[in-house]
Amino acid sequence: MGAALLAVGRVARAHGLRGRVLVTPYNPGSEGLERVRRMWLEEREFVVERAEHVNLGYLVALRGVTDRDQADALRGQEVRVDRAELPPLDDGEMYAIDLIGFAVVDAQGTVRGEVEDLEEAGAQDLLKLKGGALVPLGLVKEVDSAARRIVVEAPPGLFELEE
Repeated sequence: MGAALLAVGRVARAHGLRGRVLVTPYNPGSEGLERVRRMWLEEREFVVERAEHVNLGYLVALRGVTDRDQADALRGQEVRVDRAELPPLDDGEMYAIDLIGFAVVDAQGTVRGEVEDLEEAGAQDLLKLKGGALVPLGLVKEVDSAARRIVVEAPPGLFELEE
């Protein structure tokens, strides 16, 4: 079994002339990417020579990417890292990817579906449920890891598409 890879962000653009890239994390509050030793862009693994936290994300120097053209070719690619290299989560924190397979229930306790995937939509990720409903992560009120369920504050009409 290979590394447990976690999608953490995207390459926003090339930075400077020496091949560095600006990585925008999916979670703006994320920390620890400056300590990661390897990153995967699409299916390619890179050794991280240097990464520093800046106000727009992380400036990253990847071994073998030495000029702006090479860096520019990576624009828009999803960045994944080995979750073992990330700092441990605090109690009650979890990675959104870990919600796949959880049941989604509304405040009344009605099961509304199961998380099938995550979708990126601008500022906030969406939980994609089997059947196609999309639930913004901002609506999640409670995550019960033991019961594998997510309670959401569902505005009227959120689930009407599938009923």
